[in-house]
Amino acid sequence: MSDQTASSAMTSPFVTVNPDDPITDAAKTMRDATIGSVMVVDDDHQPQGILTRSDFVDFVADEENLAADEVPPTRAVMTTDIVTVSPDTPLSEVADVMGEHAIHHLPVVSGSGQVVGIVTTTDLANAG
Repeated sequence: MSDQTASSAMTSPFVTVNPDDPITDAAKTMRDATIGSVMVVDDDHQPQGILTRSDFVDFVADEENLAADEVPPTRAVMTTDIVTVSPDTPLSEVADVMGEHAIHHLPVVSGSGQVVGIVTTTDLANAG
């Protein structure tokens, strides 16, 4: 793993949704792709957030959210304070970042700010 970088282990292409998509659409996308997260990106592929299974659990656990008459957009449920790495970040550092922030899905972002992939804990395990 010492010579490998985020770009060598990341999943790409990856599944994305728009911040304005209803959360029900995002949930169906995740279910159909059998994945634990989706990147939320704008039309220019700039990261707006990440939506994970944990975000759904937190949302549903708040009973006030279930009383709403409308299905909220993804932006209402996603995590917006996302941690990212660059494609050339060593995998050892990727693992450190994931551990430090207690996250299982780490977006890989290019120098221009576009999401180019995602590294998951499964990707790390497979790389090792």
